[in-house]
Amino acid sequence: LSDAFVITNPRLRDHPIVMASDGFSKVTGYHHSTIIGRNCRFLQGPGTAPQSVQRIRDALNNGVSITELLLNYRADGTPFFCLLNMIPLHDSQGKIAYFIGGQVNV
Repeated sequence: LSDAFVITNPRLRDHPIVMASDGFSKVTGYHHSTIIGRNCRFLQGPGTAPQSVQRIRDALNNGVSITELLLNYRADGTPFFCLLNMIPLHDSQGKIAYFIGGQVNV
């Protein structure tokens, strides 16, 4: 994992970001106040591969980890490739409480 990461809550509607690292804000150009409460889709744009998005969605729906090369977009519209690693985090009863998603710029 890298220092650019978010934590999302799958128990809330639309799987919103509940925590974002300073590194994530720095890499994406989005301020914390514009990140929290949103789904990560806001990083996608016209060049983002629908197949990648579907594989990520499937992994989230199935509660499994995934690593995916993804084209995202910064706040200023600049595209950047990242290697996304999404991992489910379980509560004490074994149920998924959160996902942590870290990205490494490539």
